[in-house]
Amino acid sequence: MFGLIVMIMFDLTIGYFMLKSHPHLFHPINDMGFVKWVDTYGKNNLYETAWLFFLIIFMAILSVNTFICTTKRVSVLFRNQSAFNQTFRFILKLAPHIMHYALLIMLLGYLISYLSAETYLSNILLPEKSLRIPNSSCEMHLNRLHIDYYQGERLQYMHNRAINVQADLTIQNKEKTVTSRLGFNKPVWFFPYSIHLKDFAPKSKSGMNRRAYIDVIIKKDPGLKYYFSGMILFTFGLLLYSIHWLTQQKKITEE
Repeated sequence: MFGLIVMIMFDLTIGYFMLKSHPHLFHPINDMGFVKWVDTYGKNNLYETAWLFFLIIFMAILSVNTFICTTKRVSVLFRNQSAFNQTFRFILKLAPHIMHYALLIMLLGYLISYLSAETYLSNILLPEKSLRIPNSSCEMHLNRLHIDYYQGERLQYMHNRAINVQADLTIQNKEKTVTSRLGFNKPVWFFPYSIHLKDFAPKSKSGMNRRAYIDVIIKKDPGLKYYFSGMILFTFGLLLYSIHWLTQQKKITEE
């Protein structure tokens, strides 16, 4: 296990320098997905990208090892459950193993995201118009576009230029309808889709006669439910572990 962790750290060190010196090779992962990236940038630039493939292999081995070791220890605890005077004490003993399983669930979520996430770029949405999300029955409707323009005097070059934009969206399918406000730092969620603002117009008051629109990126990430489930489970395990630690400290103090 120690040797594996050393190899992962060494591989990540190489990855740091590769990411820093060749960012153009790795940025497309977010847009095209891991599988398509492997088939293009990945396999055609193995000298720069091999560290990432090794990292995936190392992490897979670490995950399998962690699962086996954790499961063995949990099995021992359940076999010796009668040795615990109280059920709550037994549950507290499970705390670190719950956190291990939670981390594995989160890693599984990342793997699912890399292998099956879909990204749809350059989706132009006009006010009071609808747009169908690709390969789905979901439709987006831009109800209204809110643009705030700079009206201060300190930055003359920014006068009447857009400094903030928000869009009121309605997304619906046969089962449900969601109305929410989209911003650059505020995506709209319509599971399993997330909508991200990329661009908009007009960017200045002088261009008000230009047709308004927003350009959105649509992402479908089935791994999200695993992230959230893993985080909730990890938080629960951490809470139990904290209670267990405080209980042990109290016993030491009393002794």
